[in-house]
Amino acid sequence: MAMTLRLSEADDRLLSDRARTENRSKQEIAREAIRAYLNDHDRRVEDLEDDLAIARYSLRRELGEVSYTPHAEARRALGLDRPLGE
Repeated sequence: MAMTLRLSEADDRLLSDRARTENRSKQEIAREAIRAYLNDHDRRVEDLEDDLAIARYSLRRELGEVSYTPHAEARRALGLDRPLGE
């Protein structure tokens, strides 16, 4: 899919200067910048999702909806306490 990136004259001059300095095309630099922006945006969204999950857990814990199972009981329930060879 083709996209057209519209830049102000000042931004276009900066992009042109950088392309000339780095001996690369304007398109290559723009693609790199867009990719970096999107990756950073994805990281920020993932961080917000993590914060939301922690907040939900904290709320459930405060409401008394969180319970803990002893390790041995969890292993037994998962069938992990059987002797080897069975």
